[in-house]
Amino acid sequence: MPGPLQRSLHRLARLLRRQRREARARQRLMASVFEATAEGILIVGRDMRIVEANRAFLAMSGYARRELLGQHPRIMQSGRQDAEFYRAMWGRLLASGQWDGKIWDKRRDGSLFAAHVSLSAVRGDDGEVLHYLGLFTDITEECLRQEAVEQLAFIDPLTRLPNRRLMRDRLLQALAFAARGGALVAVCMIDLDGFKAVNDTLGHAAGDAVLVEVAGRLQQVVRANDTVARLGGDEFVLLLTGLGAVAEAEEVIERALHAVRAPIVLEGGAVARVSASIGLALYPDDALLPEELLRRSDAAMYAAKRQGRDCCRRAPELQ
Repeated sequence: MPGPLQRSLHRLARLLRRQRREARARQRLMASVFEATAEGILIVGRDMRIVEANRAFLAMSGYARRELLGQHPRIMQSGRQDAEFYRAMWGRLLASGQWDGKIWDKRRDGSLFAAHVSLSAVRGDDGEVLHYLGLFTDITEECLRQEAVEQLAFIDPLTRLPNRRLMRDRLLQALAFAARGGALVAVCMIDLDGFKAVNDTLGHAAGDAVLVEVAGRLQQVVRANDTVARLGGDEFVLLLTGLGAVAEAEEVIERALHAVRAPIVLEGGAVARVSASIGLALYPDDALLPEELLRRSDAAMYAAKRQGRDCCRRAPELQ
């Protein structure tokens, strides 16, 4: 007959076995949740090395588990966020223990994916960080749809050039920069001479091809910090920024006139010929406000047409 001590030991042994079974069951449950969740989960140690990733994150990133373990998370940085972004992210995470936001990361094959990320700092009883937990929700399709909408709002669909709205935004930025630094800004309004004849004789498809070709030629003659925009129809704008002298704008304009007047060979062998009438207005010499610069360059462009086309007139000459 077992004594009280033995009975107590038996009860303790049964309790410990039950607790071990429950602990194993909880571990299996947590493991199944970790692997079954649709959200990507990434766990990073306090030494900034990846210690675990679930199946959803592996599918999202294209990496195998063995390829990620021990790596620094920066191997997935896409370059679309700058160093300041990551400094702010880590500052918030360390200060509050939480960070939420959108990140573009890079898959193993080099393609990009967007994710809404919730980061948490997991701390021990002593308050020290044990590891960082990241929950990733793939929002790539949503972001691509949003970018497509923004493209429609700011980009001309035919030529892929900035449209009037984006051109105006860039003009405002250029004027603000010029006001601080003292540089000149040139607004060059362009209308194609002979374009209506191309549409009438060769058809609208040929006209579209001419517009696309002219857009490409204009992009080739401007400098890296300049903007070529299409306002609609056969009207374009060159926005020349950071100019030190009027002669710099005149050089670009001369290249543009030469590029546009060159014959355009279309599909099927037909040849289209157009030229450019260009109106030039300068900040701050000719106008200070963006709408006035656009108005005066437009008036100068019509003066170029009256003068004989395939030339440039400057706004002060109209006074």
